[in-house]
Amino acid sequence: METVTFALRSLPSGSGAFLADQLAALLTARPDAAVVVCDVSAVAQPRAADLDHLARLKLTTRRAGRDFVLRGVGTRLRLLLALTGFGEVLDAEPGGPSAPDADDGGRPAGKPS
Repeated sequence: METVTFALRSLPSGSGAFLADQLAALLTARPDAAVVVCDVSAVAQPRAADLDHLARLKLTTRRAGRDFVLRGVGTRLRLLLALTGFGEVLDAEPGGPSAPDADDGGRPAGKPS
């Protein structure tokens, strides 16, 4: 089973359609790819609008008859997916980078000050 990786460096506001077009072109060029792995490890500060972008990418792959999996999902994005229910729709591989919370002084959870 061929996979293709689509890495997101950032998710600028209003770029959902542009990203979907880029992914559609990539899938056209790679007709043998059955799975799209979307690397979101660079998305450190996700916003609710980012979920729209990810949903568009999922829809693009589904329309092309491919599977879509998120890789490198950080703690904040994982929480946002769970909070909004998008975690049920967007498959995420386990693991990924974790970012310290902004309100804990930058310390990882469980570490004494």
